Amino acid sequence: MKKLFLMFMLLTPFTMAYGERDEIIISPIYGKQKNNNDKNAPVKGVTGSGIKISLEGKGGVDDDVVMGLGMGLTYNSLKVKGKDINSNSGSLVSIPVYFMIGTGTDNGIYSKLSFGASLAGGSVKWTDKNGGSGRIKAMPLNGYAALGIGVQKNRFSFGLNVATTPKLKREYYSPAKKYKSKFTDGTVSLEFGYQPNYKD
Repeated sequence: MKKLFLMFMLLTPFTMAYGERDEIIISPIYGKQKNNNDKNAPVKGVTGSGIKISLEGKGGVDDDVVMGLGMGLTYNSLKVKGKDINSNSGSLVSIPVYFMIGTGTDNGIYSKLSFGASLAGGSVKWTDKNGGSGRIKAMPLNGYAALGIGVQKNRFSFGLNVATTPKLKREYYSPAKKYKSKFTDGTVSLEFGYQPNYKD
């Protein structure tokens, strides 16, 4: 986790130096963890709520088109829920670095599509009454994609964002069965943005 945070700090100046407009975005993340009550199905829906802090540098390339670079530091809770499941509380930390293209160069409605890569770390373990035990661990290098829409007024912006989470590797062993596979969850977040260098 310390290595991920250090990388976030090192990459920050490159992102903020890119665009005509720099924006700091705070995003509360909503993630609902699923009850895994089907004993025959692999566990999923383990990513919970969290928070993301993003830095984006962007500039206009046409009358209403913007392009830019962004990066973030994201934290989500991890837990395996379900009947007769005993899970510890884990965490998922990731650093997405992405290219961004969208619309909205002035006050009003904006939209943006982001795609890139993310570094991730974190894990969670669980046991069940059948004598089984499992572990979910974040893959260290992942793709990243997000779609956002909102409104902006002078220095401030407010919007909604849907993003992929890092890929997770799940392993489970019990006397009756075992499985090993990868999966990904999705999250929804609000975005509260502020442009410190905004000029009228």
